[in-house]
Amino acid sequence: MESYDPARMRAHEDAALFREALNYTAAETGFSQRVIEKDYFCSILAAHLAAAEPSLVFKGGTCLAKVHAGFYRLSEDLDWVIPVPADATRSQRSARAAGAKKAVARLPADVKGLRLVRPLTGANNSTQYAATFGFRAILSGTAESIKVEVGLREPLLRPAVQGRARTLLRDPLSGEEMIPAVILPCISLEEAYAEKLRAALSRREAAIRDFFDVDYALREGWIRADDRDLIAMVRGKLAVAGNEPVDVSQSRLASLRRQVDAQLKPVLRPADFDRFDLERAFAAVSTIATLLADAT
Repeated sequence: MESYDPARMRAHEDAALFREALNYTAAETGFSQRVIEKDYFCSILAAHLAAAEPSLVFKGGTCLAKVHAGFYRLSEDLDWVIPVPADATRSQRSARAAGAKKAVARLPADVKGLRLVRPLTGANNSTQYAATFGFRAILSGTAESIKVEVGLREPLLRPAVQGRARTLLRDPLSGEEMIPAVILPCISLEEAYAEKLRAALSRREAAIRDFFDVDYALREGWIRADDRDLIAMVRGKLAVAGNEPVDVSQSRLASLRRQVDAQLKPVLRPADFDRFDLERAFAAVSTIATLLADAT
């Protein structure tokens, strides 16, 4: 990672300017102040963690929004992977996670306003680690949280890339980004969407965000449902031990319908929410499920 300057990541310490920046950015972008503030703190966390532990590779929906695809949706958590062989033992995974655990533990001492609610803790034979950070929203005064997850289940199928993780918050005086982009190792765009498709197909509890991300990528032309390389990557992802079976049932679709207003609408701009069609997204994912089945 490029040289990291913590002094440039302290915009929130000037409370008056920070409030003004949140209101200005909300007016300019159409996102709510709440998710803009959370995106800002996600950047702070990402910068500190990537600087402290080089083995971490940024992934997931927040990586898509901040690095690869622009701010079409704001996420509320941070996902990372530490690549390991699929047959790595529990002790090997635990040893690889040690640096990330230390980085998480010392972060509140470096960032004013953040507290560690739950330390980075392993589960599922040390294949998955999770931590929770908290902060007090400057405008509403409510307690907010950001979940950090680190996976140690599998290797990457494509080499990690050096990405520029941007922050939505704008300086109300200049209109420029309030803090610099964070340079950090990221999962490739293609592999990120292969993981999105795996999640849409097999996540135990269906998540509407996965289907929105897939639908948006298809509409923008970033992926194609008939792309053989993409289908091969999804197949490889699904072959990793611990995945649930592919599920494109009507009961899964019904579960997703119940999430649209409660879970998706708050993190989207009105125009992007209006363009989303769950039936179209589910049909596309179902088509990919059929292609996967036909190829076996």
